[in-house]
Amino acid sequence: MAYETYEPVIGLEVHVQLQTDSKIFSPDATTFGAEPNSQVDPISLGHPGTLPVLNREVVASALRLGLATHCSIADRSVLARKHYFYPDLPKGYQISQFETPICYDGYVEIYPGEDEEAGADAGRGDSKRIGLTRIHMEEDAGKSIHDDGGSTRLDFNRCGVPLLEMVTEPDLRSPREAYLFLNRLRQLVRYLGVSDGNMEEGSLRCDANVSIRPRGQSDFGTRTELKNMNSMRHVEKALDYEITRQIAAVERGEDIQQQTLLWDPDAGTTRPMRSKEEAHDYRYMPDPDLVEVEITDEMVEEVGAELPELPRDRRHRFVEEVGLPLYDAGVLTEERAVADYFEETLEQLYKRTKGGDTDAQAKLVSNLVMTEVMRVLNERSIMIDDFPISPERLAQLAYLRAQDKVSSNGAQEVFEVMLEKPEASAGKIADDRDLIQVSDAGSIEPVVDAVIDDHPEQVETYLGGKDGLLGFFIGQVMQRFDGSPDPELVRGMLRKKLEAQKEAVEE
Repeated sequence: MAYETYEPVIGLEVHVQLQTDSKIFSPDATTFGAEPNSQVDPISLGHPGTLPVLNREVVASALRLGLATHCSIADRSVLARKHYFYPDLPKGYQISQFETPICYDGYVEIYPGEDEEAGADAGRGDSKRIGLTRIHMEEDAGKSIHDDGGSTRLDFNRCGVPLLEMVTEPDLRSPREAYLFLNRLRQLVRYLGVSDGNMEEGSLRCDANVSIRPRGQSDFGTRTELKNMNSMRHVEKALDYEITRQIAAVERGEDIQQQTLLWDPDAGTTRPMRSKEEAHDYRYMPDPDLVEVEITDEMVEEVGAELPELPRDRRHRFVEEVGLPLYDAGVLTEERAVADYFEETLEQLYKRTKGGDTDAQAKLVSNLVMTEVMRVLNERSIMIDDFPISPERLAQLAYLRAQDKVSSNGAQEVFEVMLEKPEASAGKIADDRDLIQVSDAGSIEPVVDAVIDDHPEQVETYLGGKDGLLGFFIGQVMQRFDGSPDPELVRGMLRKKLEAQKEAVEE
């Protein structure tokens, strides 16, 4: 009575809130977390006599997302009024698109066989295309706030906030695939700069249509719609619960009712909200106050030319051209700003080294970004744009490591000081703290000889087979040397001299 017998059929409706300074039809601000009802005006509140004006940046964002998801672009599309009555919709209708969306017939690729979070694939693994029926522009409604006393307050700040609604084909066949789709979409909108993709703040909202059918059957079953899922994990859990519920109901001989369900993350269950409306219930009509949206070939070409290198292409390039391991490439390209920071740092390092092992240098910078930089970003809950060490300064530290001028421990100490002293260079910090490694064998060798001569008992024990004592000798040299000798040079020199004594004893 599980997925072996029944096949889930899932389609998603995703609302992407755009990062524009003003609303879709009015100049109101769109700042998240503003005081309730502080970002409204007569247009967003639907006062009589007001006229909406379409925000040009919303159209450009729609084109960016449409082109990045392989959509066809409509040369003419219509903005329509979608009528329904709810307290947080002051006009009594929502301006959206119905019969003629701006983008249609596209797809998003997911990679079900890879570990998306770990970035294990280089971007060329087996993929599955999830079809996109449409992407259309629309305005958001307000927000109803219900308190424990049974009262409801209304915040109209969200009224008129620009959205792109993306409707998929029913191509998803598991909750995991739905999760992967949302993860891929979130990454995509962030790369394109059209949205921050934050589900917890409502910048990415998802409703899911789900049904089941016996495996091998082509006809669809009766679907339900799931709402109130504010994270990708909630989407996955809610779908898993609803699929299991529908299978159990069918096994008991019950019919599935077409309805809208709310996901309760605390209880881990769904509950009915209302019967599902059909399109005709909304009484769509072209908005008489807005002209058709006309898209020229020149507009499409201009937007297409400005598209950034997309995540999987960049990941593939990091592996094939930059020389990074698959894992590193996946982690670094998850966020566009982090990938930019890595590349700028590496470019600065190349200018300093003027050659050498470029693969090794790329790995060195990758390690610094993934371990030290991303650690600080997580600890301080900041974005890379707010990180206090510029790519040029991090390249200074990477150069010291590439030239073996500081040890790994010394580099970490320098990094911590760089965080607190934005004006100080890595080289000066290392010099002031006596962290510059001495790599002159001639100056190190007398100290090595002295340590060996001063510890005959430990030498005898080492020659007797206790190789672990090598660390003791290294420590003694590091303590006696006036400065910071290269530990690898010290290790090699000690090993060579001690092995020579061992060979002499054996003879």
